[in-house]
Amino acid sequence: MKSFRSFFIITIVFLKVTPIFAQPFFQWNDSIKVQIGATDIANPWAGGLNFIQASTIDLNGDGIKDLFLFDRTGDKIRTYINNGTAGAVDFKYYPYYETKFPALTEWALLSDYNNDGKEDIFSYTPGGMQVFKNTTTGSTGLQFTLVKSLVYSAFNPPSPTVYNLYVSSVDLPAISDIDNDGDLDVVTFEIGGNRMEYHKNMSQELYGNSDSLKFQMANRCWGYASENSLSNDYTLFDTCAGNVPVPEYRPEAPINKSAERHSGSCELCIDLDNDGDKEFIVGDISFNNLTMLTNGGTVTDGGFIAKDIAFPSNNSSTTAVDLTIFPCAFYADVNYDGVKDLIVSPNATNACENFNSVVYYKNSGTNSFPIFNYQQSNMLQDNMIEVGEGAYPAFFDYDNDGLKDLFVGNYGYYGAAPGGFVHEIALFKNIGTATVPKYSLVTRDYAGLSATLAGISNMTPAFGDLDGDGDADMVVGGYDGKLQYFENTAAVGATANFVLTSANMKNSSGRTIDVGDCAAPQIYDVDGNGTNDLVIGARNGKLAYYRHTGSTAVPVMDSITHNFGQVKMSLPGYVTGYSYPCLYKQAGVTNMLVGSQSGFLRHYDNIDGNLSGIFNMADSIYEGIFQGTRTAPNMADINNDGYVDLIVGNYEGGVSFYKGVSSLTSINSIDNLIHFNFDLFPNPANNSFSIHILNEENKTYAFELYNVMGQLLEKDKIMNNSFTYTTSNLSQGVYICQVSEINGYGVKTTGSLTKRIVIHH
Repeated sequence: MKSFRSFFIITIVFLKVTPIFAQPFFQWNDSIKVQIGATDIANPWAGGLNFIQASTIDLNGDGIKDLFLFDRTGDKIRTYINNGTAGAVDFKYYPYYETKFPALTEWALLSDYNNDGKEDIFSYTPGGMQVFKNTTTGSTGLQFTLVKSLVYSAFNPPSPTVYNLYVSSVDLPAISDIDNDGDLDVVTFEIGGNRMEYHKNMSQELYGNSDSLKFQMANRCWGYASENSLSNDYTLFDTCAGNVPVPEYRPEAPINKSAERHSGSCELCIDLDNDGDKEFIVGDISFNNLTMLTNGGTVTDGGFIAKDIAFPSNNSSTTAVDLTIFPCAFYADVNYDGVKDLIVSPNATNACENFNSVVYYKNSGTNSFPIFNYQQSNMLQDNMIEVGEGAYPAFFDYDNDGLKDLFVGNYGYYGAAPGGFVHEIALFKNIGTATVPKYSLVTRDYAGLSATLAGISNMTPAFGDLDGDGDADMVVGGYDGKLQYFENTAAVGATANFVLTSANMKNSSGRTIDVGDCAAPQIYDVDGNGTNDLVIGARNGKLAYYRHTGSTAVPVMDSITHNFGQVKMSLPGYVTGYSYPCLYKQAGVTNMLVGSQSGFLRHYDNIDGNLSGIFNMADSIYEGIFQGTRTAPNMADINNDGYVDLIVGNYEGGVSFYKGVSSLTSINSIDNLIHFNFDLFPNPANNSFSIHILNEENKTYAFELYNVMGQLLEKDKIMNNSFTYTTSNLSQGVYICQVSEINGYGVKTTGSLTKRIVIHH
């Protein structure tokens, strides 16, 4: 199976994409309060966090550094505005700025390379790393421009021949001014080896400024240390054979070079002892600790003289880092006190801490002499709906008080059980009113399902009446592709009481219902005959339809098809798609949203009367909603305003709430909200194309460019009703242009219009 992240280097292919009017049914919203314990949490709908990389940047131009997080789960960017409370971690999740960043994969670090006060982007690209320059202005707002599609370095100076400065997709390089000359250098591990390469930025030497990214190898064995071939221990005073002709620092006590080995490391270089040179902090892929090497040399002659394998405990008498595997350290001021703190998170993509995975050490010292004091293991995570890895939401009024409660299944919390995951379904009770909902965490393990269904991971709940007695039953899908049926045996009007009635649900022939892997069920009357059926998503990206063929009192589901509507959420060349169905009625007509591995939602229609046919994919990037990976949509009108609301779970373990702002029951009334159209020309396009707004009013519009897989590539503003886009950075193929009217805050005020553009160079 191909790596999903490698999708970004796949050649664009042609798919059938129908131009549509994308009605503004939903807008992201955080007005619904959520309570954990006695506290209303600050960012309940922030979407969860697993394995993050942290940087600071001024997102909104107020002069205060905000927070940029890149989560390796789904390559998802999360942006937080700093509320500016001195000495406090006080951030508000604000997803608007996420669309301002280019598509990034594997890793992303922000650092100001040209000393203009604006953080630029260093990120992975096949073969090494790429750099985006921060070109934000007061008129344009936050924006970035690609300046290096691949960074190069002269590996054998004085020879001018350059090669790509390689950083693997697993590694994180140290991007730091090693020699304190004002430009940013790079320290990274050699390809396949165990030594640190120091690539010196020659911008100051060559041009007298830092506005360049021209590197050369300064030392093939920076600090004269090498990592052990079998552990994360380090040999100091290595001889470093094969170094550059005039490397920094020559050790006095030669020791034989150790065997080469390198499989994944993340590096951070900061001055810990106020002597001007940089210490080296490193985490490794198979270990739970951070190692720190003390630099006993000088700024220009670096050499490591001591090692600390329990960092930062020996540095400041605090708690040592202890994450299951691959901890990575980040240096950023997160409490707005003017000094940088230490943030630690796993650099893994699975099988690692996912619930307490953002460790915060407060710096009570200075930036050049930090003193790190442990504060918490779940920074930001404690202020959001967070259920570990995977989040599968469902609405159901479990206590019959007339208010819709929220259930969230998960893949699991790592480390809660020795050597593995605990799999649970969380219950958030609606303690608000019929028009002002509010949720409170009752339990993370509803009905003790972790014990009842011991060994079943990826618990995905669905609720609906399957036995015809007027109350909702529960079906739980699992990673094994099977379903567990719980009958609701409660008295009329009483709190639900679910009893496991059918472990591994069977069809009428006694065969176990099995969709392969990752069963994601929805209970829905598909054929409109008055009895509820099952539509089941699966890891392969397809949908299975099981029709209710038993009596209402004894639900029996028989397979009609495992290729329902010929929906396939996997991308070309991939065998996984992780489909998650959400069927609903729109003006009495069945429609369907489907979550997927891509992070986008697809909208399908042409379902009624066509159950054995091919459904129409009306929108491949529904509402532009993107939530990382393995999205799970669910709908309910939770505030009784007549508009259906949408909640979307994702594999980061969180959920996002999208408030219904227009009725799903009347298409005509929605169409009238769009007061403009636009021309797109030339089409096909070669070097550029232009957009002209067909509207007499001079308003502001948002331009968004997507590829046919639904991934956002660019976003910009359209001023004065005209806009031209240069296509030199695009491969040949089909792309999607979406235009929306926006207000001064960048928020969409009407629907969006979408048209195709063909690029042909």
